[in-house]
Amino acid sequence: MSRRIVRALSLVLLIAVSGCGGGASVETLAGLDGSALDAMAKRAETDGANCLVVLKGGELVREWNFGGSSPTSLQEGFSTTKSVASLLIGIAQDQGLLNLDQPASDFITEWKGTKSEAVTIRQLLSMTSGRYYDFQTDYAQMAFFSQDKSGFSIGLEQQHEPGTVWEYNNSATQTLEVVLKRAGSMAVNDFAAQYLFNPLGLSSRLITDAAGNAGLYAGMQTSCRDLATLTQLVLDQGAYQGKQIISQAFVAEAIKQSSTLKDDYGLLWWLDPSGAYYMSGACGQVAMAMPQFDV
Repeated sequence: MSRRIVRALSLVLLIAVSGCGGGASVETLAGLDGSALDAMAKRAETDGANCLVVLKGGELVREWNFGGSSPTSLQEGFSTTKSVASLLIGIAQDQGLLNLDQPASDFITEWKGTKSEAVTIRQLLSMTSGRYYDFQTDYAQMAFFSQDKSGFSIGLEQQHEPGTVWEYNNSATQTLEVVLKRAGSMAVNDFAAQYLFNPLGLSSRLITDAAGNAGLYAGMQTSCRDLATLTQLVLDQGAYQGKQIISQAFVAEAIKQSSTLKDDYGLLWWLDPSGAYYMSGACGQVAMAMPQFDV
């Protein structure tokens, strides 16, 4: 789902709330305009989307699947994986395995005695770690060619003083895989399945590289429904069917501005001026929560 479709959904909601919807359809009962939703879905299909899901109050209102996809079809989530990585770090903090404000070098011991020693887990989550970045290294060498993405990422140099520069950095995000693996003493894909995906009844999974490292910068295989459920979890302050999967405190941290260096970024979650927040990945992968509409 592209950001343009998200903006269109915002318009649909504004139309519905202002009373322009009609009929006693499911959409109308949910406070949405059915014909406008259909128009939005048509636009999504024209834009090449595979699927589109709309939830209201945690309930499925409408769902569309295009190009042969189905509600359970798994596809590459690209950088929506980063937002899920944030949730996994939150779960680990809730379990007492780590603290956002402790140095990542407590787990990435390879950074001890280097300029990266003081980089905190929070700075890795907020893209302010100052770890090395250039496009070729980040998107080609690490993302496409490295067989050991975590090892490659932790081996890069410190480019800036921690906390002084905001830079969208895939490699820095991937170092969180090492933090989580060593903090939890288990494979990250297993941690994700046990503490997040399985409790939510999801079929999503984190794929691993040749060295067995789970992708946290990208690489989640997921479905439209699963992304909607994960976003609904955050909208519901970390609770699912009466069980607290992630603490309210962490969720609140994740979806607020995390640095004075970037006003539209939380802890691996993007922020919208309207108060909405969202996961975003390449090729138009978007899952947005709009708290003002409970959507």
